[in-house]
Amino acid sequence: MTPFPIETPRLLLVPAQAVHLQAALVGREELERYIGFAVHPQWTEFGTDPLAFALERLRASEQDAGWWTWFPVLKTEERIIGTCGYKGLPNEASQVEIGYEIAPPYRGQGLATECARGLVERVRQMEVISGVLAHTLAAENASVAILRKLGFTKTGELNDPDDGLVWSWLIDLER
Repeated sequence: MTPFPIETPRLLLVPAQAVHLQAALVGREELERYIGFAVHPQWTEFGTDPLAFALERLRASEQDAGWWTWFPVLKTEERIIGTCGYKGLPNEASQVEIGYEIAPPYRGQGLATECARGLVERVRQMEVISGVLAHTLAAENASVAILRKLGFTKTGELNDPDDGLVWSWLIDLER
């Protein structure tokens, strides 16, 4: 079952279905045709690998719907301006990891914060989720500021095979 979109003051976070991810792998215009929103030309800097991985996971298990890619739509423009979502089902500790990106022309307006807050608030309502994880590059940057603003705490560092040293973050949702 596909989850409902998440609505924030300026964004509508639309859960990607397999057909959307498949269209996105063909190209931006194909995604526009299937999802019904315009898509900003700079909507993703991460490329198609994460979309292909999410598509593979959704095809393997329909129960994974809602635990992968979401598309942030700027309501005033009816345009997808990035990607966001969860990096899979909850782990053994009942925590989920979030990720987000906003197209460069839309940065510095609080939209990434609004996007991340929407993802956190969605799982805050789920009693089975105990916390939300995130990872950032190991430097003071906009993502670090966003996570701190939302109440995340830096919990450590780890070596990522692709990104090198990254910082780990957690917001505890224990009730």
